[in-house]
Amino acid sequence: MKMRSSIPSSPRITARENGFTLIELMIVCIVLMILAGAALKYIAVASQRSRQEETKVDLTQEGRQFVDQFERDIHQAGYPGCHMFDAYFATCVPGSIPVSSISGPMEQQGVAMTLDYVSNTEVVFEGDTNGDGTVEVVSYRLVDGNGNYPATTTCPCILQRSEQSKVSGSVWSAQPTNFSQQLSNVINSGRPAAGAAYGNGLNLAGNTIFGEGGQTNTSYYAAVTTMKDYPLFSAYDQYGALVTLPRDITVAGDQPFLIESAQNTSQSVIKSIRLTINLLGSATTGYDASNGLRPIVTLAGSGRVNNNN
Repeated sequence: MKMRSSIPSSPRITARENGFTLIELMIVCIVLMILAGAALKYIAVASQRSRQEETKVDLTQEGRQFVDQFERDIHQAGYPGCHMFDAYFATCVPGSIPVSSISGPMEQQGVAMTLDYVSNTEVVFEGDTNGDGTVEVVSYRLVDGNGNYPATTTCPCILQRSEQSKVSGSVWSAQPTNFSQQLSNVINSGRPAAGAAYGNGLNLAGNTIFGEGGQTNTSYYAAVTTMKDYPLFSAYDQYGALVTLPRDITVAGDQPFLIESAQNTSQSVIKSIRLTINLLGSATTGYDASNGLRPIVTLAGSGRVNNNN
């Protein structure tokens, strides 16, 4: 009778029980690399979009603060007006207000002449803007990328503001100023022809990063004509019609457009000034790295003028 061995046979060892093969490890590594690359790419895209959105938010906040300040200022223009003073009531007639005359209200320290000058790139007005009993001369103007006024070279341009107490004996153009920068990266500088809503804006300096710099900023960002050709300031009369600019209070023929006349109520007179700002993101920190494009933000505001002197 045969006896069975009591020694158990050793189990059969397979390749799988020994571990992964080199090919399997390589496949796993490749898959992990693909997943990691996709995740990193998604993070990079999200970061770029986040930075671009932050740029838009910053541009919007800066522009909105400027628009709000302009609206507050323009609402205070014209107080106290020359019609409030018996000494100047007779000479406060649009078209007949004396220039460089001691008997006229234009050069009097305590008299606010509302609108002194309005063009598509500059607005000058007078009023007790601080509520302290002192008449200030407030000026807003656009200078080009090289700081020139009038702006003659290229944009992006800069918006400046000046506020000084009015001094007697001088018309608005001879009043002291203290301009400071209020807003940069402005790309609209239009000076439209009479009757036109926009036109004749300055070109934009430099090239885009988009397409490896093959396009100028003007051809890309200003492809829509209103982007650079729309005026910074536009004026509208009591009927909502566009008023041709510029208008200067030291010019007798322009006075009826700047001061409302009780003697001629049908005369077109500026009753509101519209402020339109097109802002372009920074060329160094404000562009989308995925395509090289810079965000553009448009803001607008309107201030009603109390010019019934």
